[in-house]
Amino acid sequence: MGVRAAGPFDLRGVTAYVNSILRDPSSIIGCVLPAPLAGGAVAGWPRLLPGVLGMRSNVRVYVEEQGGRARAAALVYEASHRPEWVVLILVGDPNPAGVDGAFRLLSSICASAARRGMHRVFGSVPDEARPRETFFQAGFYSYTRETWYISAAARLPQPSRDVAARTAKPADAHDIFRFYVATTPHAVQRAEQLSVHDFDVGRGAGAFEPPHLVGGNPLAMRRATTLLERADDRPRALAVSFRGLERHPHVVKVRTADVEVDNARDLLRAASQDLPMDRPLAAPVRSYEDHVARALLSDGFKESATAMLFVKELAVRIEEPALAPLVVR
Repeated sequence: MGVRAAGPFDLRGVTAYVNSILRDPSSIIGCVLPAPLAGGAVAGWPRLLPGVLGMRSNVRVYVEEQGGRARAAALVYEASHRPEWVVLILVGDPNPAGVDGAFRLLSSICASAARRGMHRVFGSVPDEARPRETFFQAGFYSYTRETWYISAAARLPQPSRDVAARTAKPADAHDIFRFYVATTPHAVQRAEQLSVHDFDVGRGAGAFEPPHLVGGNPLAMRRATTLLERADDRPRALAVSFRGLERHPHVVKVRTADVEVDNARDLLRAASQDLPMDRPLAAPVRSYEDHVARALLSDGFKESATAMLFVKELAVRIEEPALAPLVVR
């Protein structure tokens, strides 16, 4: 039958297929959470139901079948305020047929996104040969790596000093955007295509939705705290925490302008203080944030898994016209 969008009568079967196949980490082709936490990327059926019923929804479910049997399945999230889709989870049978099914499924998802006017499709891919090749062959490219750290402690200690950060406000959008530009490699900025409006904490703040500043499943995360620290009238650090829902862990993200391990550790502690410690606390760290990783390790976090962040551009970018000198005789 090939690739198709799942209907209401498929929901139970697709959910059972995904949950059963996740027991084998080699079945994961793409996932916004590391393999040990991948179950948190699968939303509960009440969140999936509107999408499979054809109602307006941010979530879509796709399945690839051969001979009446599923070989691959995917859960896709459509961003609320940005023209992009995020592959929350893509799984396939742990054999060559499953790889072929996942590739066909991924290609079909991109085609569907383009027809709906999307500009980009994002995916987070285990740093292993089979998943990487599947995304490369489907036209994606990798723009950075991200390592997840997990803490199972009852609660992080209090900050060792008074943290100068305050709760971010809508009026801080421009400053936070400038901070993002100053602390983010150009290749990542080019892939994410964020603007000032995406950092407005009062208007949805698309920059704080996965997969941009933080990873995870946006269907199962609720932003709890957004702290901004300033020094010399400039933003110097940002900390964001998210409360996990269903099976999703809590998530905390910190970025600093300077390589200051102690400051990063105190901000991590401050941002996580209001989170109930009823589940693991996770922190994604990108390859250009090594000092944050050191801060996490010093507070008892353990490295869980590393993923490659991929994007496929569906719209052709038009470079702004350059001005050339005109010789006047």
